[in-house]
Amino acid sequence: MSLDPVRCPDCLASLKRSHALAVCEGCGATYRENAGVLDLIGSKSELNASEVEVQDRVSAFYEDARYEKAASRKYHDHTLDVLTRLAPPSGTVLDDGCGNGILFEYVRQRGLVVDSLYGIDLSIGMLKYAKKRHESVRGANGEVLRADAQRLPFADATFDVVYARSLLHHLPDPAGGAREMARVLKPGGTLVALDPNRTFLSALPRLLARQGEHFDDDHKNFALSELVGLLGPDLSLEHIEFMGYLAYPLLGFPDLLDFGRVLPLDALAPALLRIDELLARVPVVKRLAWGVALVAKRR
Repeated sequence: MSLDPVRCPDCLASLKRSHALAVCEGCGATYRENAGVLDLIGSKSELNASEVEVQDRVSAFYEDARYEKAASRKYHDHTLDVLTRLAPPSGTVLDDGCGNGILFEYVRQRGLVVDSLYGIDLSIGMLKYAKKRHESVRGANGEVLRADAQRLPFADATFDVVYARSLLHHLPDPAGGAREMARVLKPGGTLVALDPNRTFLSALPRLLARQGEHFDDDHKNFALSELVGLLGPDLSLEHIEFMGYLAYPLLGFPDLLDFGRVLPLDALAPALLRIDELLARVPVVKRLAWGVALVAKRR
């Protein structure tokens, strides 16, 4: 049996790999590199081409604004602080829907140690940045791949930890994406899924935002009960963490609305993040968060 956990997305058989090519040892499908990343979109995937186009287009906005401006980057690093507290990265780790790969940079900057670190995304635009960040992580095996989150190209029970940051609400079949994450988790492995939390405060702003060029029609806004319902029978909910109040709209998304043009956000960021932490502890109020993270274990 191959030690490489990467598999054919169509039949989950092992791949025979050489340089920029991979051939399935089961069904014979051939996969090639695209922009230096192995493209593992199989024939059984039904992709939303519009969503892929949107993500390719916004990757540069993310890189040049969302992850470049100091206050915004502080917010996103703080989010990763929370997620890695909920499930410390260890063993074999997957960033499902890795985007531009800021988790990889975070792992390097924090000196975190993992055995293997993988990332997948549909967007080649995003993966160009993710590949560079992944290569900067010393000592970690693994790679970034172009893949469909609803047909993950990995063997069963591969990962100790799976992070899914703002992934499920982009998928045509979110429940299918959750089933795939459960499949590739080891028994007892941990999933942390962060997604929008629909409330009476967030519903209208998100509806208006969807009219912009940064969002596709597949973009969803989950109520907490809907998100919990996606976990299915193979994942056991362990914890719910509400997160994102004032800092979320003010700091997190300068590519959409740059409040830094009128507010001294670099100076305000630490206080805004602290206020968010306090609000997350207040009963009733905490449920009005813009986002919610679910921590679940593979049964």
